[in-house]
Amino acid sequence: MWKRELLRYRRDRSQIFGGVSRTVLWLLILGFGLGAALREIEGYSYAQYILPGVITLNILFSSLQAAIALVWDREVGLLREVIVSPAPMLSVTVGKLLGGATIALVQGSIPLLLAPVVGVPLSLPGLLGAWLVMFFLGLFITALGVIIASRMKTFEGFGSISNGVIQPLYFLSGSIFPLKGIIGGVGFLQIPEALREELREVGVYAIGGGWVVQLPWWIETLVYANPVSYQLDLMRYFLLGFQQLPLTATLSVTFLLPLVTAVVAAVFMARSFKG
Repeated sequence: MWKRELLRYRRDRSQIFGGVSRTVLWLLILGFGLGAALREIEGYSYAQYILPGVITLNILFSSLQAAIALVWDREVGLLREVIVSPAPMLSVTVGKLLGGATIALVQGSIPLLLAPVVGVPLSLPGLLGAWLVMFFLGLFITALGVIIASRMKTFEGFGSISNGVIQPLYFLSGSIFPLKGIIGGVGFLQIPEALREELREVGVYAIGGGWVVQLPWWIETLVYANPVSYQLDLMRYFLLGFQQLPLTATLSVTFLLPLVTAVVAAVFMARSFKG
């Protein structure tokens, strides 16, 4: 199943085109366009700040698409062939999840090719750490997608499911705005050092001047409740050295939640086979 997922990805050029187009639109056009007005976020240019977010967006799309293909496999009868094969059900499920995670890793690496263009230097430890997070994020979203796909009967609901899952996870992850901090605009005065020290004491770090960001409590709650927020935060730490969420919670959500979700996905997938 893992090899089959990769072969299908290699033959489907539209996924690669989608990953490249999202990178150009979000990282270059939005990053440099909006970055012309927003001088910096916590000392980083806007394009630098959203680079991990664009990687996350590519992973969300590719992982969910790989999982939703389960519906197609069921319609064309592939799953019936799998059921009667000698392959253990567990290996089929693991192959499906690892295939989706591997594709997500490849798709998520596309924006990294433009990291030097936006001024993000890549180190080997940082790159390896980011790839590790990307793989587990892909595993989590693929498992989540398998759970959804196990309940779907046709492709007709794919669009609404895709938008209903990807967009909330993406926009409520801190991908395009910080949880709290400073956004520097053109023409703003420098923040006095005393005020900057006071901000640091409450967890708000700033370089330069601008608006102090404090999200409404209900949006902040949703960001904290979103698992992707923690995985994105750890990826941003590896790539930029910047992190906002508690490290213990970040590590737990990033590496343990995907494993738990994968087990649940295996149960749902087994039930789907029996159905």
